[in-house]
Amino acid sequence: MLAVVCLTACGSPEPAQVGATHRFAVTGGSRTEGPDRIDAATGSAVTIEVTCDATDELHVHGYDKAAPCEPGAPASLTFTADVPGVFEVELHETGPLTQLRVR
Repeated sequence: MLAVVCLTACGSPEPAQVGATHRFAVTGGSRTEGPDRIDAATGSAVTIEVTCDATDELHVHGYDKAAPCEPGAPASLTFTADVPGVFEVELHETGPLTQLRVR
């Protein structure tokens, strides 16, 4: 069974906190947990972790960061949010997970 502790409730309109690890769980080809938006200050560290039940690839647009996501092993990306703007965070096969807003 897939289990991930999430920092915010699924579908919450509130942005995730800066400086935390932002976790997502994806089962059956759809997102089941995770924040709708991640807010980050320019220059801050961002960590995104995704647990998938199928092979996929985590990707952050605008930063060209990617990590393979395999069943049973979370994909994790940590990077410095040094480009301001709003960027899509997605799984290539499953689709969008969240937005990263850097200000």
